[in-house]
Amino acid sequence: MSNNSKVVLTTSIVMFVLGVIITLITLGLLNVDVAEMLRNNLLIVILLGILFVIALAYLIFFGIKAYKQHLYQKNEKEPHDLVKFDTLTQLYNFDYFVKLMQKMEIPFSLVMLDIDDFKEINEKFDTVIGDLVLKVTAKSIRENMRYCDIVARYKGDAFLIILSNCPAQNAKVLMKQIQINIKENQALSEKNIRLSTSVGIKFVDKKEATEVLFRNAVEALCNAKGNQEDAKIVIYGKEILNKPKNLKCNEKINL
Repeated sequence: MSNNSKVVLTTSIVMFVLGVIITLITLGLLNVDVAEMLRNNLLIVILLGILFVIALAYLIFFGIKAYKQHLYQKNEKEPHDLVKFDTLTQLYNFDYFVKLMQKMEIPFSLVMLDIDDFKEINEKFDTVIGDLVLKVTAKSIRENMRYCDIVARYKGDAFLIILSNCPAQNAKVLMKQIQINIKENQALSEKNIRLSTSVGIKFVDKKEATEVLFRNAVEALCNAKGNQEDAKIVIYGKEILNKPKNLKCNEKINL
């Protein structure tokens, strides 16, 4: 409901109630026998009845009008909201994530998480289970985030996270816990699925081009994919600059 509609509706109700109260107070002060007056003045009764009906119709009219305007504004707003979210996971989509990241205050950690062997999971089971895997992963990430953090689905089985004012080592600890939550998820365990995920972290402490930040996060992720299960989180830095990329990693960010 718009502010103007609220004002009109509220004003109408207040004026009607005040009118009734003032009328009753006036009659009381004048010591008027209302019942006797109405019996002896049929015209007054008719006029009061007409005024009451008009006032009631006025309130109903503006009430319906305000409600219709509220529904219209809600329906107009929903399509704009939908373009922000991924329909399957209810996380932000990549385009909106990029917009938010570009407005983010430094420092923060940019995290990219990818489900290992997701293609094989889809082939072994079916797309219904594949969708369940994506939903479980999204839920495990979101439940461990703070209000100020941002989570998005990039594409397929890849997810992007911004951890506000979070050093890389702290981000690593958090992501390790998320990896455990995903692997030990009960809904997946019942279907004999234990997920492995890889994580790349880029700590951002200065202004850099968006393309560079994503490329660094992808490079860290690719190195994580080549590691053993206990080292599936890699922080971008000097220690990986000279390492060859894992050939199985084909993540490319398309801005």
